[in-house]
Amino acid sequence: MAVDRNLALRADGAPVYKPVWEYLLATPREAANVSAASYIASPIATEAIVSAFGSGLATATMAASTTPLPVTLAGTSVKVRDSAGVERSAPLFFVSPAQVNYLIPTGTVKGAATVTITSGDSAVSAGVTTIAAVAPGLFTADASGRGLAAALALRVKPDGSQQFEPVAQFDPAQNKFVAVPIDLAPETGQVFLILYCTGLRYRSALSAVKVRIGDVDSQVTFAGAQDEFVGLDQVNVRLAPSLIGRGEVDVALTADGQAANIVKIHIK
Repeated sequence: MAVDRNLALRADGAPVYKPVWEYLLATPREAANVSAASYIASPIATEAIVSAFGSGLATATMAASTTPLPVTLAGTSVKVRDSAGVERSAPLFFVSPAQVNYLIPTGTVKGAATVTITSGDSAVSAGVTTIAAVAPGLFTADASGRGLAAALALRVKPDGSQQFEPVAQFDPAQNKFVAVPIDLAPETGQVFLILYCTGLRYRSALSAVKVRIGDVDSQVTFAGAQDEFVGLDQVNVRLAPSLIGRGEVDVALTADGQAANIVKIHIK
């Protein structure tokens, strides 16, 4: 016999129907969880920054303004249950009705995981993902996961002084980000590309992080957590003089064999 899920029983056994709104709030809606850098859905690494998309995820729009990050914003909370069955509250960066940005909690183990988002009005949304030790995603200038890298060039001048330079800037006339060409002329000093990413900090070794720029395998001098921002990782790459004059080139990164999204820079 089919069971009506809206039906409950009183203590005396008489049927009582729950209000429809109560049933709807108790039924999880779907939420898609992707890397906040690459927008790739799976896998996602422990302590990586994630964007969840859905509807009714929050009753207001709010960004975290303190660290440690809160586990509740505008009444919304996120819980991650890992493959070992352990559920943890996720630190929150931002919430809105259609999007929630959060951090995969420290200690979340590899394997299948369930993400449950509860909004301030008790509406529940849920989604699944796969947790990995390493799953790199590179941030881009326009936050699309494609195109120009969200990066800086660090120039070490012949006198030992250092200078940071943008590799992209917003052009109001074109209403988009455009490349700032990187000058690799030997007399201007040695130049390093600083890439910002997430999901890379638990790479097995520095040698396990590979970066290919155009057709040139480039020297990685650092790959790990960026100390200032929660969940943000950083990769420093020496730009070889052989790249001079290449123009727009792809930047391809892998860590422990896991490929990140392709981003671009422009070499003068």
